[in-house]
Amino acid sequence: MPTATRTDFGNVADGTVERVRLETDGLAAEFLTIGAAVHRVIVDGRDVALGHPDAAGYAPSAFCVGLTIGRFANRIGGARFSVDGTTYVLPANEGVNTLHGGPNGFAHRLWTIAELTDSSVTFTLESADGDQGFPGLVLVTVRYGLAPDEVRIDYSADTTGPTPVSLTNHIYFNPAGEASGPADDLVLTVHAAERLEVDEGLIPTGRRLPVHPHDLQDGCRVAEAAPLDTCFVINGEPGTLRPHATLACADLAIDVLSDQPGLQVYTADVMDRVPGLSGVYGPRAGVALETQNFPDAPNQPDFPDPFVRPGRPYSSTTIWRFRTLG
Repeated sequence: MPTATRTDFGNVADGTVERVRLETDGLAAEFLTIGAAVHRVIVDGRDVALGHPDAAGYAPSAFCVGLTIGRFANRIGGARFSVDGTTYVLPANEGVNTLHGGPNGFAHRLWTIAELTDSSVTFTLESADGDQGFPGLVLVTVRYGLAPDEVRIDYSADTTGPTPVSLTNHIYFNPAGEASGPADDLVLTVHAAERLEVDEGLIPTGRRLPVHPHDLQDGCRVAEAAPLDTCFVINGEPGTLRPHATLACADLAIDVLSDQPGLQVYTADVMDRVPGLSGVYGPRAGVALETQNFPDAPNQPDFPDPFVRPGRPYSSTTIWRFRTLG
């Protein structure tokens, strides 16, 4: 039988953080109101997602561990974009670019628990017109649902004015266990024949480059693929739920499915001395698999349309599915 519990998880500057734990057969997950975060994912007793030990670790998390990213995931080049003839200037927080919605993006906010059932929790957030330079008031909802062997995330957003929206969760998976050390021997498969070419600031040039089958389409060790901070163009039709990637150890595979056009894969090679659930995380402690629209889509007309408008809300679904191997 699925169950849900709700407890306090400590305090941050903006107030008290609440934790929700959902459980069903062989699967448990914990979620936090800070950043609508995924705190833990436990498969048959094994923690397979990186997390911080306390609430204080999440608000300033330099690597956005488990946090919901918005208003626009990934990078916006030059910290500006134009829509309907108006140019909007955003705060630059990675060189001259804006990363993950700005220095005070959705990952750093306290969200509200709008609904809690035995098998799901729904978080909401209101982002004001002008928040981090973005136009339009936006109402955002993230719903996490547990079913046997999977976690489902449903994102939605309504706006009072045209604005770019791309939401994702910045979870780091390690199916061998969050305390098992570097993910080097994990096998990563990405269902993409192309990746986006980027400049030195990791802003797409507009060109697509091939992904060689022996690299990732057929699966390879993370150590052989790293370092990666790469957006892959997922095979199939955007808007349809389809496989994006699989990350596997000897006895457990994590499948990622989504309706988004892109998947940002980040191997966190510069992660160092990050407080974790069972100690300290170092380089490649986990692999981030971020389902999303393409980076810099607000400035690139050939990319999928990132703009949400009144009466045309944003919605997206991502599923993490867990399979026993061997």
